[in-house]
Amino acid sequence: MSSLIRLALGLTMVVAALLLLGLVIYVAARRSGAAEGRGQRFVPLFKQRKPRHLGKSRVPAPVPGPTRGVYGSQSRGSADYRRSEAPPMQPGYSPPHTRLLDDPPPGPEGPPPGHQRRTSPPAPVPPEAAPSSPAPATTAPPAAVSPVEFAADAHEVRAPRFVAGSKASRMPWLLPTESASPPGVAADQGVLGDLEVRAASVVGSGHRCGDPVKPRQDAYRVARDRAGDHLVLAVADGMSDSLRSELGASVAVGTAVALLRRYLDDNRPLSGLRADDLFRDVAGALVQAAKDRGLDPHDVRTTLAVAVLPTRCRPDRPVEGWVAQIADTHLWRREPGSWKCLTGAEKDSFDGSVLNSFLPHVPQAARGTLFTLAWGDTVAVLSDGVSDAFSYVPGATSWFADRWRDPPPLASFLLDVDYEAKQMHDDRTAVVVWAGGSETSRGAPRR
Repeated sequence: MSSLIRLALGLTMVVAALLLLGLVIYVAARRSGAAEGRGQRFVPLFKQRKPRHLGKSRVPAPVPGPTRGVYGSQSRGSADYRRSEAPPMQPGYSPPHTRLLDDPPPGPEGPPPGHQRRTSPPAPVPPEAAPSSPAPATTAPPAAVSPVEFAADAHEVRAPRFVAGSKASRMPWLLPTESASPPGVAADQGVLGDLEVRAASVVGSGHRCGDPVKPRQDAYRVARDRAGDHLVLAVADGMSDSLRSELGASVAVGTAVALLRRYLDDNRPLSGLRADDLFRDVAGALVQAAKDRGLDPHDVRTTLAVAVLPTRCRPDRPVEGWVAQIADTHLWRREPGSWKCLTGAEKDSFDGSVLNSFLPHVPQAARGTLFTLAWGDTVAVLSDGVSDAFSYVPGATSWFADRWRDPPPLASFLLDVDYEAKQMHDDRTAVVVWAGGSETSRGAPRR
């Protein structure tokens, strides 16, 4: 019994010693904190909380890896995006407000007071750098008013819009039901000798947005002879009220270019070309193409214009080209601020049914002529989808003359051809040739 009493007393003394030791440690810690001026309350480790900036944050998490690209933005892993690397707070310093994900968006007059997108404090301005008095305000001269409207956003790709534009031009493109339809857009560019060419054809909004959808009824070809001495152009505009006008336009330009290439490869002069003979052969090919498909010649009616241009052009020696056309597809020459038709009178109506001559019915109505091509000239074979703008769209003549003063990039040229204007919904095709290239590359003044 005495041994049990002695064991209990021993355990009691051990527990008392441990309690006394813990009290001594606690008092020492409190005194040490007070001596250092911290004044912090002791909290057991299992009750301590994480600092707020290390827990769930409303700031987006950094994206791994650099994000520097075309806009020159810095890495999201840099100090500007990490709170843990923010500059130390100085007396009197107030950290800038960072817009968080659940903050209200800026209003129409700007962001709310105190909402700044900067994540680092602005650099202080030295007193000597501040101006003593505000600089006098200057008024910039008013910008010239252009008849053409481009996209306001630099990243938006849009065709030029004249005046109010066309609602149909902004409607979605639909697909034609025919599986063998030509593409809605075609474009080419090239250099041959002293000539530089751009070509583009776009289905009009009146054909691509309505029901039933019609395929592109314009067609063009750009080719050369075997020796590279001549550039051969052809543009056709299928008549809208023909069942397969796109077939007629394609056959017409393909046949005409093939016949002209064969003629030129025999080293025969341009003065020996006869428009009625050429267009009669094209009409025969159209009739045969319609017959092979069980169609009537009336189903493949089309206009046609062809041109042959010598590729060697010198500043002191103009050359002669040859052009032939039927109906309302013409050859135009650029003049200062305007365009001049070299192949007959312009039509006076949008209605295609007023045409009295077309292929394959009246090939004998085709007319051909020689024309002079001088260094610095710009000539264009245009369907009425483009040339009608010269007569019916205010400001279009001078705008296209200035726009095509030099050869533009192909994508820009394509958008020019696909311009937007009220009541201009037909297919449009342009094949433009610059003699002598651009001013920059050739060094000669352009007319």
